Amino acid sequence: MKNFRLGEIVDFVFINLVMFLIFFVWAKYLTRNLVKGLIISFLCLLLFNLIRSFFIIKKKNKIKISKSLEQDIEQYMLSLLANTQEENLKFFYNIFLSKDSLVKLNKKKKIIILNETEIVCPLFNNKNLQIEDALKVLNKINKTTQKVSFLCANCDYKDKSFLERLKGKQVKVYEKNEVFLNFLKPYGCYPKINFEYKENSRLKFKELISISFNRKRTKGYLLSGIFIFFCSFIVKYNFYYVFVSSFLFLFSVLCFMNKRSGLESKF
Repeated sequence: MKNFRLGEIVDFVFINLVMFLIFFVWAKYLTRNLVKGLIISFLCLLLFNLIRSFFIIKKKNKIKISKSLEQDIEQYMLSLLANTQEENLKFFYNIFLSKDSLVKLNKKKKIIILNETEIVCPLFNNKNLQIEDALKVLNKINKTTQKVSFLCANCDYKDKSFLERLKGKQVKVYEKNEVFLNFLKPYGCYPKINFEYKENSRLKFKELISISFNRKRTKGYLLSGIFIFFCSFIVKYNFYYVFVSSFLFLFSVLCFMNKRSGLESKF
């Protein structure tokens, strides 16, 4: 069983309690029955956790790249795109050669031979990998080669899926983030940055959301939601209280789930 840290347990309990309150507020209002409201709330909470688990797993499968590092990677890719294919071949060949003296470079086929069954082919001729270029390489390599790795800046999802599903060869397409994490960072070798971005001081939409739902505001939203929720038991015409309290509970969850950042600490 996975060992959860105390912070993760607290997060899980808090989020589920608040979400249960949101569901219970509406279930009780619509059914006018405490038992039915509790049952519906538990079912809604179960559905919420199933959906949340799906997105958490999906998010974990994505490569996590910080904002500053993402900018560096973009600059590395721009430099590789500006180079000729021969220059990129030589660059990656020297990277592999630094740890394995048996690595060979085939300039005619424009591939790097790691061993008898594995080759690497940098294809930074275009911003997006052209499937025709990849197929030409596959057509030229020896039958003994089993594993082929294409390095590129970007690749269309359909083209990537098509290449990696080809029979007879174990083809893997590495895009910019994967190239950085699997080939540049492990070897500590990076292309010379020839292009740089100007710093953009304007706040992006995500940053505005991060500020609006600052984690420090969790307590305020939660207490306000609880107060208004109890008011719904007293006031006869209570739709307004149900509506507002559920939104306040939801805002408290969003604030609580919002990760701390440098922007948050300033506000």
